[in-house]
Amino acid sequence: MGLKHRFNYESVANQLKKTEQHYLESKYAGAISIALVYPNLYSLGMSNLGYLTVHRLVSSIPNTGVERFFPALQQETPLEAPYYSFETGRPLGDFNVLMFSFSFEGDFDKIPGIFASLGLPVLAKERNKHHPLLIAGGAAIASNPKALSLIFDIIIPGEAEPTIVPIVETLHKDGFDKDKVSAIKGVWVPSVTEHIPELFGLHDVNQQPAYSHIVSPYNSFGGAHMIEVMRGCPRVCSFCLARCIYAPPRPVKASVIENWLNEHPNCKDLGLVAPSLFDHPEVEQIFKMLQERNIKVRNSSVKWEKLSENIISALQKSGITGLTVAPETGSERLRKAMRKPMSEDLFIERIKSLFDHGFEHIKMYFVSCLPGEEDEDADATIEFISKVIKSAPSISSLSATFSVFVPKNHTPWQDEPAPEQYTIKRRTKYLKEGLSKLGAFKANFESPQDVLRQAYLAKVGPELGEEYDRLAKEERASRLFKKGQFTNIDY
Repeated sequence: MGLKHRFNYESVANQLKKTEQHYLESKYAGAISIALVYPNLYSLGMSNLGYLTVHRLVSSIPNTGVERFFPALQQETPLEAPYYSFETGRPLGDFNVLMFSFSFEGDFDKIPGIFASLGLPVLAKERNKHHPLLIAGGAAIASNPKALSLIFDIIIPGEAEPTIVPIVETLHKDGFDKDKVSAIKGVWVPSVTEHIPELFGLHDVNQQPAYSHIVSPYNSFGGAHMIEVMRGCPRVCSFCLARCIYAPPRPVKASVIENWLNEHPNCKDLGLVAPSLFDHPEVEQIFKMLQERNIKVRNSSVKWEKLSENIISALQKSGITGLTVAPETGSERLRKAMRKPMSEDLFIERIKSLFDHGFEHIKMYFVSCLPGEEDEDADATIEFISKVIKSAPSISSLSATFSVFVPKNHTPWQDEPAPEQYTIKRRTKYLKEGLSKLGAFKANFESPQDVLRQAYLAKVGPELGEEYDRLAKEERASRLFKKGQFTNIDY
């Protein structure tokens, strides 16, 4: 059973490794060995510039080995214990350090399964010097670091670039000297202090932008190279986490991107990563530069009001036939409350223009159960969608995805109550019934259970460690993970 399991794992891992393009030499051996864990799908980890940046930074530290680990290499196919590293198949329990990158609060729920498979105590107070050191960072940690404070020895609630190298260098020099690690700016050692470092922008993205030094054809950008073109967001939406945890917003200069392209001459397909790409002050110049180099553009969503003729042309030449836009709501009252004004007439005019230019499908993102939302606001959203449908060549050329408002720490709406299950179900039913009158319009809705769990994880405190400790001790090898925990994100 064990040999067969290892063979099956290595077979899939080797197939994936053969498809990767590496720009930096990887080091697997050193006085400190680090397993860099992305607690979700391989494809998502290889699409995450935060995860890749940490890998690149750790790889630059002398006498340090680093390997990747993903608890699922294929969608909806979680790995079975025991676990092995992606690069060399080394048992995960053999590493000195386990460094976790949490992008989404939902990934916290992978902790009991991973720890149970390793026989690793969940609570830091129950581990000793013979156990690996545990480090956590990522956007979800920046949002709610307290949630994992009983579990991880070192927590990075801010940006990785100023902190990762000093942490590992300190470990090389002094071992896990709690006071010395805690003294590093932007680093939190919960066993030393209850004080969480403040979130603020430290890294100069123009000195070193984040980029994919390992390019996988299975990433969420269709195998494109990736580069961060702006960190943070200049908009002031009341629910937005990105504008808060990555403040101040820092655009990467077009000249810096041009230099990066000169260093990567085989880049013919580029994913431009930013919370608000089209608010970049040089976005037109960047798109023109990519057009001149015949580089295809990949991006996850667009700001509809920023779609100039030049940008539309560049998107077309990249073979893009569908776009995602985010009107959020059809209620003018709620748009003002969330500080995201919009001219409906201009929006519909722009959508019509996109179809006139040959785009085949437009997906719209909406948020339901917003603070103060009433039936009249939902009616306004349904009416808004009806107007957009009339501007489209066919009803099948449009679709919508509805998420549910979840209050996040640090945002202006952090103290708003999360919607209750009854409210979510009632609002979803109301929207579905209203949209059904529009014909065969396709709309997707979040699961109320998933929303409630996300809302809980976004606000829960240190007691989450006790919950995970109990779950890990109850886990059976055949039930390490729940159904649906390893599903690709729909960009």
